[in-house]
Amino acid sequence: MSIVELVPQYRDDINKGLFDIYPDGPISLTQPVRYVLRGGGKRIRPLLTIFSAEACGGSKDDVFSSALAVEVLHNFTLVHDDIMDQDYIRHGQQTVHKKWDDGVAILSGDAMLSLALSLLNQSSMALPSQMKIFIEGLLAVCEGQALDKEFESHEMVVLNDYIHMIDLKTGHMIGLAAELGAVSSGADPVVCKSIRDYGRLLGRAFQIQDDYLEIFSHSENMGKSLKSDIMLGKKTYLMIQALEKNASMMNNIFSIAQTDFEKGLLDIRQYLTDEGIKDKTINEINMIIEQADEKLYNLSIDKNKLIYFSELIKKRGY
Repeated sequence: MSIVELVPQYRDDINKGLFDIYPDGPISLTQPVRYVLRGGGKRIRPLLTIFSAEACGGSKDDVFSSALAVEVLHNFTLVHDDIMDQDYIRHGQQTVHKKWDDGVAILSGDAMLSLALSLLNQSSMALPSQMKIFIEGLLAVCEGQALDKEFESHEMVVLNDYIHMIDLKTGHMIGLAAELGAVSSGADPVVCKSIRDYGRLLGRAFQIQDDYLEIFSHSENMGKSLKSDIMLGKKTYLMIQALEKNASMMNNIFSIAQTDFEKGLLDIRQYLTDEGIKDKTINEINMIIEQADEKLYNLSIDKNKLIYFSELIKKRGY
């Protein structure tokens, strides 16, 4: 089976694995957890876990429970992030706190974290190492989210601080997915580190790409509302540069967006295009993905699926 054919097959397998991981319990908990895990998504992170394992000579079966753990962990963070950012749409459906309430969403997220750890515990391959990677990644994601929230109240944020934040919030999660796959295959520590760094760089590119798509894509394509980042004053890769160029103009556009979001969004798009920030961002995304691929070049592994995965990220959402 070709790599192109494997991706939908693996996604189907991942979805089937997620659908029934929590069948028994209070309905007020099982129902929202099932709702989240059946809500869709491209399953980028568990795919990367499987591809990393296979690249290092392991198998999908050996790493499958760890791959599911990564996806459940990721969705746990989204459920809680949506409360903090007051997002109402995720994966094309209402967020948990919108459909139920904040209490249900908090408790559902907590349960999902427990389920993720339980799934990881089912792995028989290098379990202590996997647990250490998982726990460190979880804390890094929390620290990244904390910085993201802190930045909302800052008038200015420099790009280096932003990169540090997304390396924690997004880079560590995708790096975690890649590293778990390599570790589960019994790969050499040097190989595991390189694959981890590959994943972290991909995560950086992924988040900058997300920032770009929040402005230049549309809600249907992204499966979520595009309003929250602008309304909350999120300091994204594009907005930081725009504010550095002309803070007073951007603040005026933000004010317009508060009362007429569509006009404000059009004005933001125009300004980012005219100032070259749009093109610069696309070039930066592509350069970071190339840097990620370079982490693999000197490794004696089967790189084909990982290089293909990089291309999936590059084309995402455009």
